[in-house]
Amino acid sequence: MVKKIERGGSARLETLHQLARALGVVTLTFVGPTSPEPKEDNDDAVLADLRSAISPPMGLTGRPIYGSADDEELDLEHLAKAVKLAERAYRTNRYDDLASFLPSLVRSAHHHVDGHSMDQGQTHREALQLRADVVGLAGRYLIQIRAHDLALVALHASLRDALEIDDAARAAAAVSGQAHAMLRQGRLAEVEILCAEAAMQLEPRLSKATPAQLSAWGWMLLRASAAAARNNRPHEAAEYQGMAAAAAAPLRREHPTVDQKSFGPATVALKAVENHLVSGAPDKALALASTLSRTEDLTDEEWNRHLLDRARAHVQTGNAEEATEVLVELRRRSPQWLRYQQLGRDTLRDVLATRARKLTEQQRALADHMGIMD
Repeated sequence: MVKKIERGGSARLETLHQLARALGVVTLTFVGPTSPEPKEDNDDAVLADLRSAISPPMGLTGRPIYGSADDEELDLEHLAKAVKLAERAYRTNRYDDLASFLPSLVRSAHHHVDGHSMDQGQTHREALQLRADVVGLAGRYLIQIRAHDLALVALHASLRDALEIDDAARAAAAVSGQAHAMLRQGRLAEVEILCAEAAMQLEPRLSKATPAQLSAWGWMLLRASAAAARNNRPHEAAEYQGMAAAAAAPLRREHPTVDQKSFGPATVALKAVENHLVSGAPDKALALASTLSRTEDLTDEEWNRHLLDRARAHVQTGNAEEATEVLVELRRRSPQWLRYQQLGRDTLRDVLATRARKLTEQQRALADHMGIMD
């Protein structure tokens, strides 16, 4: 791998992080501007309708051309019900359903904001709030299917709407979503700066803080910690993690957030496991994970991500069988979600590389499901 990099080849961020730990430098030392590897085919057309709704064409008037919702009757109550259905589809990982109705839902939200643009009261605020929710949801969905640039466009739009109505919780959710997408893009230093500054702005007085304020502050700290850990800044990662634990302590349990997540002591503990794994200590990750169990108020997305961390830690400690069992459980629980997880694909490839004989039935089923050739 080192020879490949020296010849100008590319490597996964996880590999670069291992080199950074060995040499005592930040991970981004090894990340320089270069052209991406060419891809044989492009699936942008699959997202064309959603791309048009989120980033519509703009003519000489300077106004976006949203398209087919122009004749729809204005009905904020009906739109709110549709948004709830979309959020439920996201929570249950029904990505195909989301893909089918998100474009029309985004256009409907645009139509309602335009239709109430002359109002200066509650109806205009509700329309902006619903649009912030819809495009924010679209952004989170796009992160899951690895369309990160389009996700950032959606999350920027969600942030603008949230700031216009002075909705701190929704604004924080949009910034947190941006950080998630940027982490996936390897923009580690930017994420740490973004979230550390946002955390300073959001930090409440603990004696008077509401659960929503603590959650917004805590998630910023967790995002900053994740970025620092991946950029080989373990001391800073631990500091952010400790502050997030302080934010979670008054909550005692998980608190739901506006972006379909939760925040509380369990979420902070799961992220501590993740940081141990990222820092090259899978044994510590498994030791901490063994003390944790699923709580009813923890979201499927966060628990599934934790199970992937467990699978990764198992394979790194030489227990390919246990890693396979975890991946099988994830496929049973959330098959569509698992298909889009790069960490799951990498873990399965490592499992397959350790086998001494032909694939087991479970391993072959996983490889077929995730499109990994033997």
